[in-house]
Amino acid sequence: MLTRTYACTRSLQEGVLKIGPWGGEGGRDWDIPAALPRPHRLESITVCSSLAVVDALSFVYSDDQGRCHCVGPWGGRGGDPYVVRLGPSELLTEVSGTFAYIGTQPTDAVTSLSFVTNLGTKHGPFGDVDGTPFSVPVRDGGSIVALFGRGWDYIDAIGVYVSVPDC
Repeated sequence: MLTRTYACTRSLQEGVLKIGPWGGEGGRDWDIPAALPRPHRLESITVCSSLAVVDALSFVYSDDQGRCHCVGPWGGRGGDPYVVRLGPSELLTEVSGTFAYIGTQPTDAVTSLSFVTNLGTKHGPFGDVDGTPFSVPVRDGGSIVALFGRGWDYIDAIGVYVSVPDC
């Protein structure tokens, strides 16, 4: 399983780290638009997945003023939508999944995704748990506050923004 750790020296701004992505090299880059404020807390994630692959992603995050911002959708138009809503005291503390060559693209795509919160709630897996596994666990009071990656017809690769306290 591929697991990455983070260090405060990789900070983007004010204690937020950008880690990853995992998956294939195809698709277009997607990220939080520069005009939007820095993410503070992830509110919800919408995953569209089919039996073989993660088709699309979108999410809502709040900034440090409590204002919500919708980002995405990224990826294709297929798959069934699943919405993961985080409660007021719930933080996303792990993203894991798999990526593999699926035969309809020149490179790997994300075939499954799962999410775990600080309350121990697991959402997923969404898609087909087949291929190379990856995991992004966050410890020591940090949390995953946003996502980025690459995609076209599917989600080709996914990475995370992590809020790290006292960094």
